Amino acid sequence: MTETEKKEEKIPVKDESKEKTEEKKTEIEEKKKEETPKEKAEEKKDPKKEIKKVHEEKNKETVKEKKTEKEPKENKTEEIEEETETVSKKSKKKKVKRSKKYGMLVKSKKKEAIARAVIKTGKGRITVNKKNIEFLEPEYAKELIFEPVKLAGDTIKETDIKIIVKGGGFMGQAVAARSVIAKAIVEYTNDKKLKEKFIKYDRLLMVDDHRRVEPKKPLGTKARKKKQSSKR
Repeated sequence: MTETEKKEEKIPVKDESKEKTEEKKTEIEEKKKEETPKEKAEEKKDPKKEIKKVHEEKNKETVKEKKTEKEPKENKTEEIEEETETVSKKSKKKKVKRSKKYGMLVKSKKKEAIARAVIKTGKGRITVNKKNIEFLEPEYAKELIFEPVKLAGDTIKETDIKIIVKGGGFMGQAVAARSVIAKAIVEYTNDKKLKEKFIKYDRLLMVDDHRRVEPKKPLGTKARKKKQSSKR
């Protein structure tokens, strides 16, 4: 065989090898193309990512539910506030109407004596421990109790005052009853001029006396007085 024939025989062998390599390349590329969508699908189906998405969706739902729950609560609070306002207005009106008709409570103190009075609309009757004020004894204690009645004048004729006094001595009870009558008249009439008149006459008509007797000390008959000691 000549050299040219040998060359011609060798050339097709080379072509076959190239074709095989090209076929392998095409097969590999096709496999890659087939694998890439599968890999993407696998990436999409990551369990961690899916769990995160589920949690996010749940959180969004809970936030929406809370918002929907808050709206009716706000409405309920507004309704409750309106109801309380209406009730408070009604109660105030009732108090104003009932206070004078059914009685106003007043309290006063002197030492250990406590006097409580109820003043209401009536015919000018004043009682102390279920006794008419005119029949009280001793006389000077009765005059002391009558002082605010005389200062008030005709304003007392349309009222009834019931006083109950407990504790202390008869003079302490008289002072407590005196001040409680003055306080009751001022609260019933709501007259500032009358209040000033009572204070000018005697401040203890409107203010409780806080003074108390000083206790006795040893080596003496009273709180301070003691026997003089001689050094001779």
